[in-house]
Amino acid sequence: MVATLIRLKLTLSANSFKRSAWQVVGTLFALLYGVGITGLVVAGMVAGGSPLVGLEPELRQTYSVLLGAGVMLLWLLVPLFLTGGDTVMDPKQLVTYGLPRRTLVVGLLLCGLVSIGSVLTLLWLIGYILYWRAEPAALVVALVSAPVLLLTFSLVSQAAVTAASAWLDGRRFRDLMAILGLGLAMLIWPAITMVQNTAGGLAEAMPTIAGVVSYTPLGAGAALPGDVAAGRWGALALHLLVLAATIAAALLVVRAGLVTLTERPPAPKTRRRSAQQGRLGLFAIFPDRPWGAVAARSLTYWLKDPRYGGSLVVVPGLVILAIFLHLQTGQTVFLYGLGPFLAFTLGYAISADVSYDHTAFSLHVTAGIRGIDDRAGRAVALLTFALPATLLAAMVPSWIAGGPMPMVLTATVSVGMLLTAVGVSSLVSARFTYPVPKPGDSPFKQPQGALGRVMVIQLLSMAAIGLLMVPELVGWIVWTFTGIGWVGAVTATVAVLKGAGLLGAGLLLGARVFDRSQPELFQQVQAHA
Repeated sequence: MVATLIRLKLTLSANSFKRSAWQVVGTLFALLYGVGITGLVVAGMVAGGSPLVGLEPELRQTYSVLLGAGVMLLWLLVPLFLTGGDTVMDPKQLVTYGLPRRTLVVGLLLCGLVSIGSVLTLLWLIGYILYWRAEPAALVVALVSAPVLLLTFSLVSQAAVTAASAWLDGRRFRDLMAILGLGLAMLIWPAITMVQNTAGGLAEAMPTIAGVVSYTPLGAGAALPGDVAAGRWGALALHLLVLAATIAAALLVVRAGLVTLTERPPAPKTRRRSAQQGRLGLFAIFPDRPWGAVAARSLTYWLKDPRYGGSLVVVPGLVILAIFLHLQTGQTVFLYGLGPFLAFTLGYAISADVSYDHTAFSLHVTAGIRGIDDRAGRAVALLTFALPATLLAAMVPSWIAGGPMPMVLTATVSVGMLLTAVGVSSLVSARFTYPVPKPGDSPFKQPQGALGRVMVIQLLSMAAIGLLMVPELVGWIVWTFTGIGWVGAVTATVAVLKGAGLLGAGLLLGARVFDRSQPELFQQVQAHA
């Protein structure tokens, strides 16, 4: 039965490649990127393990523990933050087959090893073994502990997936964890810098951090060869105890989760809400026109659909990052660049709005919505909050950094960037569709067969926005360094007028494409549903 589960995982993975050539391209790109990063780490470990380098035992142990903890975190957090990202072997999918629990545990554990992450981890383990080649006893321990570490990684990852499926399967939890993961990722650099400043230097703080991490499930396994090399037998026993306890706890979590899924599944939660007469929500605010209805519907998605709202988490993250970089470096360029970059991010956010509609796009088709009403309504919905946010992000920092004139110029360039990005996105979303997370899925789930196509469309769209904004950005930079008044005035005027023109052109061209190919567009959306 375990072999059957593994064959099932391999068959499903192979079928995903047959479905779309873009899936093959995206997977190869991800694999090459991962191999490149992992290869650099392995090369560093191989070089660091050479007797010629002569690393001190404490420093060698520090690097081993921190790298092992990083690998463990990836195996743990990726399925937790991106719950639903790989539902091929989700335990909930196998409940109806009545598999013995022990067989299911072993099968899921081994199926977790059939992934790109396992290939990259195997490469890292090769470097982990060669890292200790100068110490024969440590080398033997590394050889023995390497497969144990790989199985531990897979088991911990499976425990996270099973726990999420059994006890934390609410949509709000998935969305919260995904958005929280993105927010934390944006703050990694500031956090590292704060630790470095507090400890007087990151190099000085690393041994202390590694010493603490080694007695946690994250780094206990990777600390074993270093204990043997240094002759710390008491520490070796404690690390073995922590590793064994980690494996036992993960097995208990998987078993308890499977018991919940198979024997005591929670009752489905039902929420009954009835509309109250006269309570139309956002539909009562916008004009009684087709474009107003589209705008109200789109803005409702922005407020309630985490797939849209998840992109808004970058707004406070960008503000914090810009302020932090300014305080660290003293450079005002980070404050000046906040407005245009935020405008670019928000304006590009509707480049896949038709794809995100999923089956609800049939409302636009059956209602006979004209292309101009569809395009204008979606643009208005975005601009209702994107325009104030862009002005605020552009005016306040630039006023603090430079005064009135830099504030005016930065604000106009930012508005031009926003209008240009919305115009390009209005055309792109009417012309190109691709698989996106379905309603109820994690905002950051990447559907199968989408990666390659998504990358090409997004890169070309972003490049188009950047090229269209080159004159304004050049004028802005020239004025910043020269202070020539007429350059600033011309740049500000061109930014707003050209941005408005490109917005209008994007709406008109997008509307024409929408009207001409609405049936085909609906078929594409249905195919991705």
